[in-house]
Amino acid sequence: MKQTPFYYIYLFREIKTQKIIYVGSTRTIGARINEHRRGFRDKTRQQPIHKYMIANNLELFKDVEIAIVDTASTKKDAIDKEIAYTEKHKKTIANVWTGEQKEDLNNSIRKPVSTPDGKQCFSSMREAADCLGVTRHKVYKMVESGELIEIELTGKYINETTGEVFISGYQLQKRYNLSTKLINKLSKSNECIINGMKIKKV
Repeated sequence: MKQTPFYYIYLFREIKTQKIIYVGSTRTIGARINEHRRGFRDKTRQQPIHKYMIANNLELFKDVEIAIVDTASTKKDAIDKEIAYTEKHKKTIANVWTGEQKEDLNNSIRKPVSTPDGKQCFSSMREAADCLGVTRHKVYKMVESGELIEIELTGKYINETTGEVFISGYQLQKRYNLSTKLINKLSKSNECIINGMKIKKV
């Protein structure tokens, strides 16, 4: 049985010129489209792609179509494919970050962040945007204002089944509603099976 993809890689394409102006990836395409729609209405949510379309009198669906061009089963594969499509269309896209920036592992979009009190941790700005229900551009602004802070990893956990990365035992515990006893066991043994998924400490 073919595995259902976790992520979709999609493009914004101008209908008249067939020019690709945006490359993105998401786990929930419907929610992501709604997020783009809010970006046109709410200036605080606007990304460069929204500003570009407004400035050029382009409307989503009427003048610009959305095309799902690829799928990925893990976050890493999705990022790699998004980078590849970004590179392919880099002369015409109006993304927040270019392919070269995304390819740099030290770029802020891929750095782990947390709330100042440490109660919420995210493995990247991308994950923070998904979990908080805001755009990645908004998360970037939250880091600039101090609402979120960049953190350094001292150890992390990987779900080898789904590709998810957790930057702390606390984050892993919250994600799967695990007991403290199981987290301590994982910390000592470095790997375990949770709900049929292999979790490894690296």
